Amino acid sequence: MHSKLLKVFAGYQESHVQFSLTEERTESGKVQAKYVTVKKPVTADIWKQHLEGKIRIGIRPEHEGKCSWSCIDVDPANYKDYSQKKYVDIIAKYKLPLVPVLSKSGGLHIFVFFNKPYSIQKVKDKLCEINEQYFLANEVYPCNKTINMPYCNHKRTREFAYDDENYPLSLERFLEEVENKTVDPEEFCQIEVKENEIESDWSHYPPCVQKLIQEGWSGNNRHQFLYNVVVLEIKKQPSISLPDLETLILQRNIKIFTKPLPEQEVRTMVKSIHKEGYGFQCPPKHIEYQVICNKELCKTRKLGMGDYVPDIIDDFTDIAYIQDTKNTFYEFTFKDKHVSVTPEDMKDEKSWRVKLLRYRIYWLTLPKPRKGPSPFELLMKGIVEKSVESKEHAYVDTLEEERYLILKDFFENHIEQDKFDKLKDSYIVLDSKTNVCYFKKYTLDRFLKKNSTKAFNNTQDALRVLGCKRKDYHEGEKNVWYVEMPEFVRHESVKKEVVKEKVTEMDDEYHSKFRTAKAKADIQKNH
Repeated sequence: MHSKLLKVFAGYQESHVQFSLTEERTESGKVQAKYVTVKKPVTADIWKQHLEGKIRIGIRPEHEGKCSWSCIDVDPANYKDYSQKKYVDIIAKYKLPLVPVLSKSGGLHIFVFFNKPYSIQKVKDKLCEINEQYFLANEVYPCNKTINMPYCNHKRTREFAYDDENYPLSLERFLEEVENKTVDPEEFCQIEVKENEIESDWSHYPPCVQKLIQEGWSGNNRHQFLYNVVVLEIKKQPSISLPDLETLILQRNIKIFTKPLPEQEVRTMVKSIHKEGYGFQCPPKHIEYQVICNKELCKTRKLGMGDYVPDIIDDFTDIAYIQDTKNTFYEFTFKDKHVSVTPEDMKDEKSWRVKLLRYRIYWLTLPKPRKGPSPFELLMKGIVEKSVESKEHAYVDTLEEERYLILKDFFENHIEQDKFDKLKDSYIVLDSKTNVCYFKKYTLDRFLKKNSTKAFNNTQDALRVLGCKRKDYHEGEKNVWYVEMPEFVRHESVKKEVVKEKVTEMDDEYHSKFRTAKAKADIQKNH
């Protein structure tokens, strides 16, 4: 049998752990142990010693990025009053290929076995999905940790497996059960996880409250636990009356707690929460509560501590956005109407109602909570997050084009060549030797203001787009900005000035203006 177990629990080859139990337990009842890492793989002989009770071993399931088995580690909030039957019943009810085994502390290791090694991540993703729906355990393997192996000292052990009828299995029967439930990993990853509806809205509860209802509680801090149950019931039914709420919570008090709180204490608590509209007490103050808290999962639950978008979001289809340089529009299909709205239409529910009335859609105001964001706000958030860019009206960024046209106009209408004395006269001066342009900041500033353009946030924005740099001094001018002549500017627009030579009395041209027409004709004839 030890050879079969070696194959069934094949895992990490670099090392394993050996451990011994101590006399200590945690407040919840978990048995403590001392662990030693042994840097060699598990062998058939080591398994034999484990079965004989000479040693206890722990193995990691992962090996070279794959695993041939995995596990959900259920650590109940209170081991004393814990029963594994509810989990065994779930496995049987949904025909899950899982084998539950009692842990050393009396919790549950829920194993799955594969007929071949498979991707760790894919296995873990599916196992986490199963866990979140049915078991709400704190750990799912593989997780780079060893898990304690069952059937230590197998003839006297209490660390045995259960069948679907909740009967304990001997080691021989366990191996048969493993063989019967071994599954192809690809098929396992395709398992449809159905809702375990112990009661309506079960899958939407905060994990802590869900676990309390599922397992019950016999420990301390009952007041805080029941407090969150009250908040849950108000979130389920925001308009519930005080008498109805009291009746419901008194029933919860009896069912959840081994020792229920006094009736008057419960009524006082319910009245206070109902009046003030308090939220969940999170994060938990007590260690006992922290064990059953799963904040990240809670945020995703409809009735949890997160901001949940109302179910009505599902009635909005084909949600798209259209964007241009000035605004964004949202389009969707709602009540068989194709609707287009602006951000202004979405700013509050009144504006929203008026907009939809234009499409002959009457909008019923969503109920407002006593605390936190309104359902309408969350709905708008959902529409924005679900929207995709319209393919028909895909955004074309014309802003950059507009910016460059403005800058092109600036350069081509203000440029002089090599005349640095004109910097102070609002000109751009091109240094013909270096092809670098120089100008004062106020020159650009005046140009932008004159053209009343909104393409730039400010003058500094335009300088950034150009990639300009500043010089303290240039050709006697302070604070001059410079940049190499931009490629988008036509150089031929910069025309060289033709300088005429000064005409003196010694030149024939000087006297020609005084000559008569006849004299000019005779001169031309002689030439």
